[in-house]
Amino acid sequence: MGYQSPSLDFAVIGHQDSWDTVMQFVNAFRFTGNGNGLPLEKVQETFTYIPPRKLFGIEVNAASNDKVNGAYIETFIAPDELGIAHLRQNIVKVKKACEVAARLGAPVVSLGGFSSIVMELSNQPFTNIGNTYFTTGNTLTAAFIVKSVEKACDHWNIDLRSANMLIIGSTGDIGSACVEYFSRKVGQLLLCARQHGPLQRQSTQLAQKKIHHTFSTSLKDLVSNADIVISVASSIINNDDLRDLPQHAIVCDAGYPKNLQSRHIRSHERLFYGGMGILTEGFTFENNVQDILYKFPLPQVGHGCLIEAAVLALEKKYCAFSSGKGNITVESMDEILAMAGKHGIKTAPLFNSSLIIEDRHKEVV
Repeated sequence: MGYQSPSLDFAVIGHQDSWDTVMQFVNAFRFTGNGNGLPLEKVQETFTYIPPRKLFGIEVNAASNDKVNGAYIETFIAPDELGIAHLRQNIVKVKKACEVAARLGAPVVSLGGFSSIVMELSNQPFTNIGNTYFTTGNTLTAAFIVKSVEKACDHWNIDLRSANMLIIGSTGDIGSACVEYFSRKVGQLLLCARQHGPLQRQSTQLAQKKIHHTFSTSLKDLVSNADIVISVASSIINNDDLRDLPQHAIVCDAGYPKNLQSRHIRSHERLFYGGMGILTEGFTFENNVQDILYKFPLPQVGHGCLIEAAVLALEKKYCAFSSGKGNITVESMDEILAMAGKHGIKTAPLFNSSLIIEDRHKEVV
């Protein structure tokens, strides 16, 4: 069977996080086996004019001895056009990518990374085209985040019950899921988002439940009091916002692309990547492009948003499992984690760009 047009069980829609990755990506497909490649200027000139299309096949193995075949569909959204200013053109690209997935006959499709944010911001319900269903993948991503944070607290001896938890991007779909999960598990929530209105509404809801919290659109106002940081949004982070981050704080970078690039955080000893899962039975990308897309020190890891479609395919549960904004519940996170676990898909060990943290001796605080 190989990759000779197997029937599709799922698809994922995505984009690249840097021009460096785009360069490797484009030249891997255009110049396979050839030492020559396109210069950066030429790639930047042409990349965004390419229409969305399937680029390679994906094969996911499961502990249940099942196997599902997927397709990766590239949106060709430029890495430096992932902002609100380019929203309209990106909505068009993501919708075209969805149409490609439907034509390919994929029964369930994950909207990876910024693709799901685009559809969320479009304010248009979008769950299916015919018999092809679209999931943001945010429920599994949120589940991986909260479980990795609990694991990190255990690793670094942080007591959740008395800790101040800062959630950057708290009013978004994944951020609000983290708020829901940890609202009664931590000492205090520190909430930060770009717009005051949604933050005020979130605060009112928490106050009605008597949840101890504070909020601000200014990250600097909150960061010095944080014992735990979960970052799911990069648009509100400036280079000096994390200057006063306490040394003992654990930091979960759960954005895509990884968004904690401040000079004050790069060398932080308790920084790890969240929202990641590990497929214990392995997966393969056609043409070995996983070596380009997943440059992590740990093999067989992937983003929860993309893994969610594979899990649903293994379960033959074809639906928009994650859709809209603010609909993720603790129960739905438990449900998707249980489905993933049946097939050997688990929360990834703690790691960052250069280090598998859990391989180190546990620190004494």
